[in-house]
Amino acid sequence: MNSKDKGNIGEAMVLAEFTRRNIQVCIPFGDNARYDLVAEFNGKLNRIQVKYCGQETINNSFECPCASSTNHTTNKHLSTYENDVDYMAFYIIAINKILLVPIDKINGRKTITFRTELPKNGQRTGVNFVEDYLLDKIIES
Repeated sequence: MNSKDKGNIGEAMVLAEFTRRNIQVCIPFGDNARYDLVAEFNGKLNRIQVKYCGQETINNSFECPCASSTNHTTNKHLSTYENDVDYMAFYIIAINKILLVPIDKINGRKTITFRTELPKNGQRTGVNFVEDYLLDKIIES
Protein backbone atom coordinates (compact mmCIF):
# COMPACT_ATOMS: atom_id res chain seq x y z
CA MET A 1 0.00 0.00 0.00
CA ASN A 2 1.42 3.41 -0.92
CA SER A 3 1.44 6.52 1.28
CA LYS A 4 -1.48 8.11 -0.58
CA ASP A 5 -3.65 5.03 0.10
CA LYS A 6 -2.66 5.08 3.78
CA GLY A 7 -3.51 8.78 4.01
CA ASN A 8 -6.89 8.17 2.42
CA ILE A 9 -7.63 5.40 4.92
CA GLY A 10 -6.69 7.66 7.84
CA GLU A 11 -8.86 10.51 6.56
CA ALA A 12 -11.80 8.18 5.93
CA MET A 13 -11.60 6.73 9.44
CA VAL A 14 -11.45 10.17 11.09
CA LEU A 15 -14.26 11.49 8.88
CA ALA A 16 -16.42 8.47 9.74
CA GLU A 17 -15.81 8.90 13.48
CA PHE A 18 -16.69 12.59 13.43
CA THR A 19 -19.80 11.84 11.37
CA ARG A 20 -20.81 9.07 13.79
CA ARG A 21 -20.67 11.66 16.58
CA ASN A 22 -22.81 14.15 14.62
CA ILE A 23 -19.87 16.53 14.25
CA GLN A 24 -20.09 18.63 11.09
CA VAL A 25 -17.09 18.16 8.81
CA CYS A 26 -15.91 20.08 5.75
CA ILE A 27 -13.32 18.79 3.32
CA PRO A 28 -11.18 21.33 1.47
CA PHE A 29 -11.32 21.11 -2.31
CA GLY A 30 -8.07 19.90 -3.93
CA ASP A 31 -4.78 18.88 -2.36
CA ASN A 32 -3.34 22.33 -1.67
CA ALA A 33 -4.59 22.98 1.87
CA ARG A 34 -2.27 22.31 4.81
CA TYR A 35 -5.16 20.56 6.58
CA ASP A 36 -7.31 17.57 5.59
CA LEU A 37 -10.58 18.39 7.36
CA VAL A 38 -12.40 21.17 9.14
CA ALA A 39 -14.60 19.96 11.98
CA GLU A 40 -16.94 21.94 14.19
CA PHE A 41 -16.50 21.06 17.87
CA ASN A 42 -15.66 22.74 21.17
CA GLY A 43 -17.48 25.86 19.95
CA LYS A 44 -15.42 26.55 16.85
CA LEU A 45 -14.25 25.38 13.43
CA ASN A 46 -11.04 23.37 13.77
CA ARG A 47 -8.50 22.67 11.04
CA ILE A 48 -7.28 19.08 11.29
CA GLN A 49 -4.33 17.33 9.69
CA VAL A 50 -4.76 13.55 9.61
CA LYS A 51 -1.88 11.08 9.80
CA TYR A 52 -1.97 7.29 9.37
CA CYS A 53 0.19 5.44 11.89
CA GLY A 54 0.91 1.89 10.95
CA GLN A 55 4.13 1.10 12.71
CA GLU A 56 4.13 -0.46 16.17
CA THR A 57 7.41 -0.19 18.03
CA ILE A 58 8.71 -1.97 21.10
CA ASN A 59 6.54 -2.19 24.23
CA ASN A 60 3.20 -1.29 22.63
CA SER A 61 4.25 2.19 21.58
CA PHE A 62 3.47 3.85 18.28
CA GLU A 63 5.59 6.45 16.52
CA CYS A 64 3.44 8.72 14.36
CA PRO A 65 4.54 11.34 11.83
CA CYS A 66 3.86 15.02 12.61
CA ALA A 67 5.33 16.53 9.45
CA SER A 68 4.81 16.41 5.71
CA SER A 69 7.41 15.66 3.09
CA THR A 70 7.72 18.14 0.25
CA ASN A 71 10.09 16.01 -1.80
CA HIS A 72 9.72 12.25 -1.93
CA THR A 73 12.75 11.44 -4.05
CA THR A 74 15.82 13.51 -3.17
CA ASN A 75 16.67 16.19 -0.60
CA LYS A 76 13.62 15.27 1.46
CA HIS A 77 12.36 18.28 3.39
CA LEU A 78 9.93 17.84 6.26
CA SER A 79 7.67 20.69 7.31
CA THR A 80 5.59 20.81 10.46
CA TYR A 81 2.07 22.18 10.89
CA GLU A 82 2.14 24.78 13.65
CA ASN A 83 0.22 27.91 12.51
CA ASP A 84 -1.52 25.79 9.84
CA VAL A 85 -3.78 23.50 11.90
CA ASP A 86 -5.52 23.39 15.26
CA TYR A 87 -5.31 19.62 15.79
CA MET A 88 -3.59 16.58 14.42
CA ALA A 89 -5.62 13.39 14.20
CA PHE A 90 -3.72 10.10 14.21
CA TYR A 91 -5.32 6.89 13.03
CA ILE A 92 -3.35 4.07 14.66
CA ILE A 93 -4.28 1.05 12.58
CA ALA A 94 -2.67 -1.57 14.85
CA ILE A 95 -5.11 -0.76 17.67
CA ASN A 96 -7.87 0.79 15.50
CA LYS A 97 -7.89 4.03 17.50
CA ILE A 98 -8.15 7.67 16.51
CA LEU A 99 -6.25 10.19 18.61
CA LEU A 100 -6.80 13.94 18.49
CA VAL A 101 -3.87 16.08 19.61
CA PRO A 102 -3.91 19.88 19.92
CA ILE A 103 -1.14 21.32 17.75
CA ASP A 104 0.50 23.04 20.72
CA LYS A 105 1.17 19.57 22.22
CA ILE A 106 3.11 18.60 19.08
CA ASN A 107 5.47 21.53 19.66
CA GLY A 108 7.18 21.40 16.24
CA ARG A 109 8.21 17.74 16.47
CA LYS A 110 8.61 15.63 13.34
CA THR A 111 7.21 12.54 15.13
CA ILE A 112 5.31 11.79 18.32
CA THR A 113 5.19 8.51 20.22
CA PHE A 114 2.11 7.20 21.98
CA ARG A 115 2.07 4.38 24.50
CA THR A 116 -0.67 2.01 25.57
CA GLU A 117 1.15 0.95 28.74
CA LEU A 118 3.28 2.51 31.45
CA PRO A 119 7.01 2.17 30.65
CA LYS A 120 8.87 -0.49 32.64
CA ASN A 121 10.66 2.23 34.62
CA GLY A 122 7.29 3.72 35.65
CA GLN A 123 7.98 7.09 34.05
CA ARG A 124 4.92 9.26 33.37
CA THR A 125 6.51 12.66 32.73
CA GLY A 126 6.84 13.36 29.02
CA VAL A 127 5.01 10.16 28.07
CA ASN A 128 2.04 10.43 25.68
CA PHE A 129 -0.55 7.81 26.54
CA VAL A 130 -3.10 6.75 23.92
CA GLU A 131 -5.93 7.05 26.45
CA ASP A 132 -5.16 10.76 27.04
CA TYR A 133 -5.82 11.69 23.40
CA LEU A 134 -8.91 9.64 22.56
CA LEU A 135 -11.66 11.78 21.01
CA ASP A 136 -13.84 11.71 24.13
CA LYS A 137 -11.02 13.31 26.16
CA ILE A 138 -10.48 16.14 23.67
CA ILE A 139 -13.97 16.91 22.35
CA GLU A 140 -16.31 18.50 24.86
CA SER A 141 -19.66 16.83 25.21
